[in-house]
Amino acid sequence: MNNDRQHRLEPATINWDPEGQPLANAYQDVYFSRSNGLAETRYVFLEHNHLPTRWHTLPEGARFCIAETGFGTGLNFLATWQAWTENAPAKARLHFISVEKHPLSAKDLGRALALWPELEPQARALLAQYPPPCQGFHQLAFDAGRIQLTLLYGEAAECFAQLDGRVDAWFLDGFAPAKNPAMWSAPLFEQIARLSSDNATFSTFTAAGAVRRGLQAAGFTVEKVPGFGHKREMLRGRRTDAAAAVAHWAQRPAVTPSRHALVIGAGIAGASAAYALARRGLSVTVLDAGNGPASGASGNPQGILYTKLPATPTQESRIHLSGYLFSLRLLKTALGASSPDWSSCGLLQLAGDTAAAQRHEQLIARGHYPDELVRQVSRAQAETLAGVALAQPGLYFPDGGWVHPPALCRALLAHENIQCRYGISVDRLIKQEHGGWALYDAAGEVIEQAPLVVVATAAEARRLAPLDTLPLKPIRGQVSHFNAPPGPALKTVLCGKGYIAPPRGQRYCFGATFDLHSQETAVRAEDHRHNLDRVQELCPDLGAHLAATADDQRRGRVGFRCSSPDYLPLAGAVVDHDAFIDQYAALRRDAKATVEGSPPHLPGLFVSLGHGSKGLTTAPLCGELVAALACGDPLPLEQRLAQALNPARFLFKNLSRRTI
Repeated sequence: MNNDRQHRLEPATINWDPEGQPLANAYQDVYFSRSNGLAETRYVFLEHNHLPTRWHTLPEGARFCIAETGFGTGLNFLATWQAWTENAPAKARLHFISVEKHPLSAKDLGRALALWPELEPQARALLAQYPPPCQGFHQLAFDAGRIQLTLLYGEAAECFAQLDGRVDAWFLDGFAPAKNPAMWSAPLFEQIARLSSDNATFSTFTAAGAVRRGLQAAGFTVEKVPGFGHKREMLRGRRTDAAAAVAHWAQRPAVTPSRHALVIGAGIAGASAAYALARRGLSVTVLDAGNGPASGASGNPQGILYTKLPATPTQESRIHLSGYLFSLRLLKTALGASSPDWSSCGLLQLAGDTAAAQRHEQLIARGHYPDELVRQVSRAQAETLAGVALAQPGLYFPDGGWVHPPALCRALLAHENIQCRYGISVDRLIKQEHGGWALYDAAGEVIEQAPLVVVATAAEARRLAPLDTLPLKPIRGQVSHFNAPPGPALKTVLCGKGYIAPPRGQRYCFGATFDLHSQETAVRAEDHRHNLDRVQELCPDLGAHLAATADDQRRGRVGFRCSSPDYLPLAGAVVDHDAFIDQYAALRRDAKATVEGSPPHLPGLFVSLGHGSKGLTTAPLCGELVAALACGDPLPLEQRLAQALNPARFLFKNLSRRTI
């Protein structure tokens, strides 16, 4: 497949009938029954999957997963959300996964959902988080995390092939087989079978023979029942046996049953992991050697939130884009839209030279990214957006901006299920014979014990024996924060070789240095000069004014980022290093050798490390990934992207000589 076409997503084009109901132009088909779409949803999908009855019998804290082919207007999701609230236990959690090849625009989605006033609260919440049409997985959380929606944007069979999770009920929707035969295919039915849990059910509005035969071939019992409205028949059924998982070096770990977790580290990585676990109902204790949250590299006055995009998406850029969009949604819920501790003021990535400007033009011309995400602007347009004189055109990210990282950490750690203990330095992490982990201090005293531990202490993690082989390196960085000079204030973040954010509390924060060879913790005047040079490249006038700032108005902060050899985070379950080498040793001799058995994980041990200078972009999503792995939930990322973050990837690559 052409790489450009593979990553390009075509949003839906909608026609509206005289009654105001949407019609998909590409398929010339309706999104829901013209007679009563909401009643159709309740009859076809809720009733014939027996959902209210099944939900009534769920134990407290249970998880239930629904997957759907064709998100469309979101009507099925909103109706399910409403029914879940009315029928499921208060502490049970719903995962709703839906694929969509042609997402509606936010404007069209709002117009379509306005047809259902009784779903207005749910519709308003959905619209507030609705992602732009970027290919990939987009996880949204509602009702304090009790409801999770994962939107898969792309071809149905391809998206489900990248899903890692277990589905309890299927809504086989989408456009009719006669209108959209490509979706109702054998590869799709194979993925439905692979992802189904024991006794998973399905229902669909259609009774087409090809659908019935495809589901039967995939291992489902199928029966015809009366359809909704004018439809004479529809199909429903059940899968009697779940598909067996195929062993793989990056296979997810077995779930360690636990209602208590320990997180080591109260920076953005640790706070994100603790928050994700707490929202799943676990009691979480966070331990940190500092005297409060964000005492390490997460303690800078301002961090910028954006993602650098290549003209054609890569594996790395798709991880960063997913993280960027996830972080934007998290900020709105954790800090609130009007918080003084963050601002989606927009971000300008300026073109420093002609070659960069040409790369920007190519990025826009290839059409992989929607205007809602990024658009090209001239120098004059950039000046209007920034509110100061600039010398360069650039790319504009309207939702980009800045964050006060300590405030985000505090907000995440304020969850009612989280307890924080500061001034606690963990010296050893020991696996217990009876299961679980014990944390010891330097005096050999036990600090805490729990079945589940997440380590999020950057390069310091290597001091703990189970993690001492992880390929992590500290990188010194100094940011500068000076008093704001007189004159017009910067209104957007500027980004190039360096960055500068709009003033917070009458001070500008800018930087940052990148030093692989120094461990010095003191602020250095030469690093201030380096940061000022970068600002002057971005914004000469403002840079000159800042360079004239008196010494007593200059402040700085040194932090040590933590990076991996490929500059992607390490997020996931930890393997037993020596046992992993023994198990996969045959790959040293033959890269095609077959290795039996699941990878040897250390039960209940996870990490979120190596976020480098992109922690605001990657750490929240990686925290969600770690929590999903620990609790057996569907993953928020495609399998190939989760594999690219797997902490064992360098070990496997060295053994197998394969590209991850």
